[in-house]
Amino acid sequence: MNKTIKQIALALAIGFTLIISSCIPDPDPVEERTLAMELSEISELIGQIEDAGLNVDTTELGVYYIIDTVGIGALPNFGDTLYMKYTGYFLDGYVFDASDLHQENLNGIWEFIYQPDKLIKGFENGISLMNKGTRLNMIIPSGLAYGQNGTSTMLPFTPLRFEAEMVNIKPTN
Repeated sequence: MNKTIKQIALALAIGFTLIISSCIPDPDPVEERTLAMELSEISELIGQIEDAGLNVDTTELGVYYIIDTVGIGALPNFGDTLYMKYTGYFLDGYVFDASDLHQENLNGIWEFIYQPDKLIKGFENGISLMNKGTRLNMIIPSGLAYGQNGTSTMLPFTPLRFEAEMVNIKPTN
């Protein structure tokens, strides 16, 4: 008899748990991102920037940019060692990456050898515009970043915005 009571109590506990869990609403599903959504977001942001009186230029590849400070000297070449500060944002302003988060020993300056196909295509393209002292803002469409598939931390069709400063360029020679 004691065994039967335990079985009934277990069945009631399982049933009660199922009933309660079915009453808990599912979290809102993440809206599936589309190219149309991305293009609309980029267009809206560029419109806001232009309404503020700033000019947005575009590279041949399609990176939108605004030069805040014009630098001096030669532009970087592949093989050069670059010293940069940057902050990467989603268009809603959320910071997803920054040199300050990774380069504590260099005061937030990222040191790296500029090589083809080692960075997302849009960031590589934006860097090509920066000589020493240049500060710029870039808007990188997803096709030049993480694309229609995204990554484990990036949703598909996610455009990115970067604030970047070229602190120094050390030529290979």
